[in-house]
Order: sequence, then C-alpha cells, then structure tokens
Amino acid sequence: MKYTIELLDEQHAALVQVIQFLDNHKHSDEPVREAVDKILNHSDDLIRKSNGEIKQAQEVLKRYEYDDES
Repeated sequence: MKYTIELLDEQHAALVQVIQFLDNHKHSDEPVREAVDKILNHSDDLIRKSNGEIKQAQEVLKRYEYDDES
C-alpha cells in the first residue's frame, strides 16, 4: 500500500508539471490541458472516495500484519 500511495503522489506531481508546462508554453486552450485540469482540480468527490478506499485498505492490512522476525 505504501508504494501505491507513493505512485499516486508521483503521478499527481507529474500532472501538475504538465499543467505548468502547457501554461508556460501558451497551450492553455488545448484539450489535454482541460483533461489534466479536470483530474487535478475538479474531481473532489472521486478523490474523497479514493482516499476512503485507501484508508479502508490500510486498516485491513493492519489487522493482518505480523512480525517477520519471530
């Protein structure tokens, strides 16, 4: 789960860089810019649900953790 969260964070950071690149190169009106903006800034409900699933999965994993050094 740790790596899944890290991957999602890195993907988010990459999308932010895409937005900045497009804006800096006068491509603010491109369809791809709109698509990236929609995911980054207009998907609050989806982000909230995704975070809930991650939290739920983490709680399940905690129940099944064990000490490898035993």
